[in-house]
Formats: sequence, structure tokens, C-alpha cells
Amino acid sequence: MTHMQKALPDLDPKFVRPVIVSRGTGPRGDTRDMVVKLRIDGQLTCDGDRFVRFEARIQEPSTPPLRDAFFRVQQAAAIYKLRWSSAHASRELQGMTAEAADYLRASVEREDFSIAGKVERHAGEAGDVGLIWTRNDRTFILVEYQ
Repeated sequence: MTHMQKALPDLDPKFVRPVIVSRGTGPRGDTRDMVVKLRIDGQLTCDGDRFVRFEARIQEPSTPPLRDAFFRVQQAAAIYKLRWSSAHASRELQGMTAEAADYLRASVEREDFSIAGKVERHAGEAGDVGLIWTRNDRTFILVEYQ
């Protein structure tokens, strides 16, 4: 949480506890919703001080400033969790973004039952990162390696 607040001061990320209604056991760890100044939905799950999962999503259609902010959220998360340099995170995420766009375009052309572009990378013991794009949203997921 502290890293995101330092890395993205213009977005002013705040992490708040969501209201969760469930029967039985709840989600694993402590889950917080990330609230920023733009329409980016984020959720961070930790188990004590240990990172478990981070997910961020924007709705489509989106504006260039929103897509830029979304990219910066992804980059900040990758730098922190995967221990990537800024340049490496930027290259990897740009490549994944291009692949997800191509896969989504191909899925539309094939008229797949579930239209989506999905890309993932395994970053060693640091974790896994993935993008899932649909016609309605773009999702970034970062999970600890299990």
C-alpha cells in the first residue's frame, strides 16, 4: 500500500476495507479496495505483511488519460512485487498489452464463444502477472507464486 501511494501520488491511492458478506469462510487474507481519482477498480489481498494478490480493472471504452493511469498502476505493482526495474516493467507490460490486444482482435474475428485476449508471464519466485482484455474491460492480475 505504501509503495503504491509513493509511486502514484497524482492518483492519490487509498486502500479501504470493503464490506464483504459471505457464508462460511471469507477470502484468504486481508483484502483492501484501492480507490484512486480515476475510474480504476483495484483490490489488494495480503496475508499479514505478505503480498497475496493485486488486481486492477478499467471499463471500456476508456480515455487515453485513464489508460495511461492504468498502465502506471500496473507498472508500479510490477516494480514492487516482481522487483523489476522501471524500464523492464515498462517493456514487459507494453509487450503484454500488445499481445492482449492482438489476441482480443483475433478472438473477435474468430467469433469465439468467450471473446477475450489473455496473456500471462511467470516471473520466477516473485510471482505471476496476467492481462485479460474483453470488449467491456481490461484487467491486470498479479499473484504470488504458489
